[in-house]
Amino acid sequence: MDTINAIIIDDEINARENLRYLLNEFCKNITVISEAKNVDEAVLKIKKHKPQLIFLDIEMPQKNGFQLLNSFTEIDFQIIFVTAYDKYAVKAFEVAALDYLLKPIEIEKLVKSIKRATTSIVNKTNNNRITLLKENKKTVKKIAIPYKSDYVILNITDLLYIEADRMYSIIHTKGDKKYLASKKLSYYENLLCDENIFIRVHRSWIINSNKIVSYSKKDKMITLDSHFKIPVSKSYKETFEKMFSS
Repeated sequence: MDTINAIIIDDEINARENLRYLLNEFCKNITVISEAKNVDEAVLKIKKHKPQLIFLDIEMPQKNGFQLLNSFTEIDFQIIFVTAYDKYAVKAFEVAALDYLLKPIEIEKLVKSIKRATTSIVNKTNNNRITLLKENKKTVKKIAIPYKSDYVILNITDLLYIEADRMYSIIHTKGDKKYLASKKLSYYENLLCDENIFIRVHRSWIINSNKIVSYSKKDKMITLDSHFKIPVSKSYKETFEKMFSS
């Protein structure tokens, strides 16, 4: 396996030393060529050393990790974000389908992230998802869907409903387009349903509430744009009807 040059960016020296140790022990194809303790120093070192991969801490003084992205008009390196648990940050990474590690770093997750980063470096993918991360700073506007061997980026407003298909999900969009995604429906429920736009109405369906045309209480049936009909199950009926009538 070819060597990948990397830079670690973290304001805590113990965190940098711990990550360097884990990489030396468990990710032999990664060579740490430099480190930085803040964003300004990191920008200079990235421009000087031109790494293929950076490990970017989010919570740093003066400027946070997200602000580093604004220093580059073109991002030609892969990024693995590192963060203590933060609901917004984690959601932003999930929506953009970007790799991140939670502190304290778990070896198994680190190894998996390195494998994905290596594949992205070889295939020269991922930069469109960095752009997506920037666009979704305040609210989720677009989402990256793992589709076939890559990702497709969809506007949230174009999503009609998401259908469970065993260990997968089928994303239905306007224009009668659909995408088989390698994620379970519960993943999209956790990702989207706290936006007060998407609603779980059945163990097999999540719908975009903005696309509801009508609802039949008698038949427990929702009609969406393009005349798609989605049933409301007994266990979700009360919650849905409260939301629908409010």
